[in-house]
Amino acid sequence: MLGSKNVKVKIERDLFDRLRKVADVAGYATPEEFVTHVLEKEMLHFEDAGSDDDIRDKLKGLGYIS
Repeated sequence: MLGSKNVKVKIERDLFDRLRKVADVAGYATPEEFVTHVLEKEMLHFEDAGSDDDIRDKLKGLGYIS
């Protein structure tokens, strides 16, 4: 894409293959579209955080960090 604002993220091949399968079954055009949707949905948990401490607390509550 000319002028695209996309960035690349490296993930393990096994995970990408699993993402491809789920994206296909769920009707997404590409695994990238599926990943974008999942990340946007997860980011909603953090958008109202007022500070780094609030973000840490939310990550702990969701089980992402301990």
